[in-house]
Amino acid sequence: MYVKIDDQERNQLSQAIDQLSEGLDAFIELYNESVEDKPLLQLTEENEGLLGKAIIKFGGNEVNEKVNKVIAELLEWLPLDDVQSNIGDEGEEAKSEKTEN
Repeated sequence: MYVKIDDQERNQLSQAIDQLSEGLDAFIELYNESVEDKPLLQLTEENEGLLGKAIIKFGGNEVNEKVNKVIAELLEWLPLDDVQSNIGDEGEEAKSEKTEN
């Protein structure tokens, strides 16, 4: 099957193909740079339900602030000054450092 096109149409098709190629390259780059989203905490179903209710009643921002404040206070009790971590790899690095020491 052949399609007859003039020079202007050929140029437009060429530009469209170039744009599609650039878009595909952008998607491939995003995919290649993606990392697995691992939750930091494994909440129980009961706590998930309670958080959901609190968010409905008080709003996400207020609940988020209060939960983060409580977590920060709890983590102050742990000796964490000697641990270095990269965001996203906290759990794995901590495990490997414990096994090395």
